Amino acid sequence: MRVLYLTEEPITFSGTMVRGGQIHVRNVVEGLRDRGHDVHLIDWNNNSERKYQHSIAPRSRFLIDPVRALRRATSVGDAIGADVIVSKTRKTYLPGVLAARRLNVPHVVHVGSSPRGAGSGLSDQIGRKSMVARLKAPHHGYFVVCTDIADELVQLGIHRDQIFDVRNAVDTDRFNPDSIPVELDERYQEQFDTSSDRLLLGFVGGLQPYKGLDDLAAALDDVTTECHVVIAGDGPERTQLERAFRDQATFLGAVPYEQIPAFYRRIDALVLPSHTEGLPRVVLEAQATATPLIATRVGGLPEVVEDGETGLLVDPRSPEQLATAINELSSDAALRTRLGDNGRRAVVESCSWETMYERYEQFLETIVSSECGE
Repeated sequence: MRVLYLTEEPITFSGTMVRGGQIHVRNVVEGLRDRGHDVHLIDWNNNSERKYQHSIAPRSRFLIDPVRALRRATSVGDAIGADVIVSKTRKTYLPGVLAARRLNVPHVVHVGSSPRGAGSGLSDQIGRKSMVARLKAPHHGYFVVCTDIADELVQLGIHRDQIFDVRNAVDTDRFNPDSIPVELDERYQEQFDTSSDRLLLGFVGGLQPYKGLDDLAAALDDVTTECHVVIAGDGPERTQLERAFRDQATFLGAVPYEQIPAFYRRIDALVLPSHTEGLPRVVLEAQATATPLIATRVGGLPEVVEDGETGLLVDPRSPEQLATAINELSSDAALRTRLGDNGRRAVVESCSWETMYERYEQFLETIVSSECGE
């Protein structure tokens, strides 16, 4: 199968990337090529590192680069005789579908987050309307990462038989607790307080309002045992959150991705108090390292976290429930061990990259065969 893959994010095949979407694209492209498919990539990037990478040097993400992406996709797709085009990010949805129509091949969009988005400001509302319009374009297939997003697409009028759940994946070898050093690089390790027995809670992600960290800060007022939060990530909410947590949190800033496995091993539990999510990879990574976790019942999280078995689930925007869950974990070491072990087992069984490649392969073949048969 000849696949043309589009993304607006820059992809490196030799360096380190932090964003989950970038890692997804690189791994899917390489994974499908390893399985014998001729996969080519168009990204918005100043450098191309592979013969099958046809990068567009970014100029303007509004109008100019999408038009250039359309032209490049049409040209490359024609040259390789593409059987299908897959668009990973929203600014490539329309270039992808237009190029596919010119080439008379099916087009698939990958939807990794809720079309509802987050926030209530004017720009958020405009973003949601734009996203819905892009999704309602005449695509042949929709790859989603959880049932919750699939249900949202159905509510928008998209037929259920066009939607395919590819899920998310994690490198279960890289995030294996038996092979990860507990110590981080010195520049991060020295910021961990190892002099006390207090529970170390961790958070990994962007410091955005929808991540719910203000709820976690409020929850600490009702936590009855001594604990501390270590935050790996940066973003516009950092200053506000530093005030909210006071001395109860350490902000590491953006931590290189190669350090993240050791980060999970160093903390006692991961907390993800988000108000909205798709299927965040950080949860799968924590589970793969046998790190117990507390997460909210949003998006696809209930699909991968079985409450009381592979993690603890609480309602979003509920500091009281967060505090109760933290108290439960802090007072029960056996529970932390059981949740961690069960989480690791579940991820290995259903969320490995090989499993995702199989889903991608199967679903793309289904879509191509269906369109060719019409």
